Amino acid sequence: MGEKKSLEDDKNWLPEGPTHRTNELGVKRFSKGYLAYAGGGKNSRSNQFIVALKDNERLGGGSPWEVPWGELVGTESYTTLDSIYTGYGEKGPPQGELRREGSSDRIREIF
Repeated sequence: MGEKKSLEDDKNWLPEGPTHRTNELGVKRFSKGYLAYAGGGKNSRSNQFIVALKDNERLGGGSPWEVPWGELVGTESYTTLDSIYTGYGEKGPPQGELRREGSSDRIREIF
């Protein structure tokens, strides 16, 4: 595998921190259909991204590496989003293993 490179955080256009996870009307900040890069700390984003399958205040965009960069548009997009299979939940392979091995024979055999 090549050298791991991280993406620099975008300038956050939203206030940061847990107190800003909902707006003054109680609307969760990372709404269904929002897209953002996944990261675990400052300047840690790479080629993984998050799509909000439902309104989610925990993702919140409350950190610089969680700034939403896109949003689904149109009824067909949301119909497709609603059809994504979520039955695996958190029972799949750990992200670190996927990053190191991809879809290796060992990963396919276990999961």
